[in-house]
Amino acid sequence: MPTTITLIHSISIFSGTTLLTSRGSILFSTSPPTILSIHATNPSPLPLVDLIIDGTGHTILPGLIDGHVHCHKGLPELAQAIKFGVTTVCDMYSEVENVEGVKRALGTWEGGDGGEGGRNEVADFRSACLPATVEGGWPEPVLRATVVDGDADKWIARWPKLKTAEDAETFVKLNMSRGADYIKLMHESGTIMAHTGPLPTPSIALQASVIASAHAHNKITLAHALSMKDTLAVLEAGTDGLAHCFCDEVPTKELVEAYKKHDSFLIPTLIVVATLTGEEVSKIEEFLSGDLAQKHLGEEEKSCFCGRMMMGKKECKVDYAYQTVRLLKENGLDIVAGTDTATGLKGTAFGLSLHQELTLYVERCGFSPTEALRSATSVSARRFRMSDRGVLKEGLRADVLMVRGDPTVDIRDLENVEGVWRGGVRLVV
Repeated sequence: MPTTITLIHSISIFSGTTLLTSRGSILFSTSPPTILSIHATNPSPLPLVDLIIDGTGHTILPGLIDGHVHCHKGLPELAQAIKFGVTTVCDMYSEVENVEGVKRALGTWEGGDGGEGGRNEVADFRSACLPATVEGGWPEPVLRATVVDGDADKWIARWPKLKTAEDAETFVKLNMSRGADYIKLMHESGTIMAHTGPLPTPSIALQASVIASAHAHNKITLAHALSMKDTLAVLEAGTDGLAHCFCDEVPTKELVEAYKKHDSFLIPTLIVVATLTGEEVSKIEEFLSGDLAQKHLGEEEKSCFCGRMMMGKKECKVDYAYQTVRLLKENGLDIVAGTDTATGLKGTAFGLSLHQELTLYVERCGFSPTEALRSATSVSARRFRMSDRGVLKEGLRADVLMVRGDPTVDIRDLENVEGVWRGGVRLVV
């Protein structure tokens, strides 16, 4: 494929950390798939390149990163995500065959022969592969509630059943060989669930063993926990990040100190907390009425986006999660945007859900639009150790999003997607 060099000029540039200019230019190519230059002003005269775009009235920013999804269907979900400007997704559990299949298609499978994949018309994919589970524990209840094609028993039978520190080391090494980019912990006692009852939960010592093994192999850990008690326990074990925010109690100073102890970060997944509690329904139709949703979501996906799981106990409130996100941010802790989107999971839709999540950060959690954008670009890339993306900078990947308007002023302008490039290759949206 011949190299294509693109110049976008007369455009506002959000770098992933700050608004660099309101009328600058960016030059990037498909081979190498990197940003060649960024300037605060327009070049004069304009260089002779393959594609020149006048960006007047638009903003460019790094392609968005969704820090928590589940790609059980694989490439079709990645194809939908990128149409909403999401150029990278971080999968928090998928079956082994799915992880290998997707990575082979993308050309990122380490065991490949180098001649596979390389597809840029779908979002890039990172995965935890299988989670560190114990017998009878989470996520068995939610899997049985959402997987309706008979695969639940087959999947559950293949999950690890960890008991000892030796099991932890074996699991981490095996999971890495299957394509895991990081390690997912499960620490769910069922405290907040209305219908599951108590669930087996790993000991803190066992979780610490998994974390130590992951760190020994240069992998970070992300932990599922939906109650404050479970969150505090897995933070004590030393996890790098939490994959959800709890919704059963008001956040405390003890929680802040627990996060600070290991400089842990939070992926709030506020939209899924809201679907657990049955809240945040008033703006659903507003998000669905946008041009992108109308164009790229089918009726089944729209219906799923409107749904609510209603699995939380009546005392659970999404406002506790909002308070927690606000408190952690005020204390200098990192918030990484993520949605927990999965096909069939009520209240979610690939791509669109990240726009809703970022809007909640601004409207409910005291973020400025710029802070919200950082959580889905530079902060996410830094915490997931993806040093080649998340920031618009010379030499980094040309994963670029162009929107009409200025999302650093109005976060809802992020939905006005006019162009998406991954590795310098433009997707038709």
